[in-house]
Amino acid sequence: MIFGTILKNARKQRNLSQIKLIRSIHDEYGIDISTSMLSRYEDELTPIPKRMSIEALFALAVYLDLDLNELAREEIKQISSKKHH
Repeated sequence: MIFGTILKNARKQRNLSQIKLIRSIHDEYGIDISTSMLSRYEDELTPIPKRMSIEALFALAVYLDLDLNELAREEIKQISSKKHH
């Protein structure tokens, strides 16, 4: 999963532990993300959760300065290539 890899790399580049990131998102935006959810979001072998909170996605993207358009392009390429093979 492209999203998981990008998310994890962005967090690590900022020297944030999962706990620190979760606390920062809560303090900054009032959005709660559990450590287990963040672990699933970052797991490159797990497909994007079908019930991922849009609030969590937006908060993570803004806080980590991720480009949602680029994420979407990369994910859809990966999804399409799996369906064509």
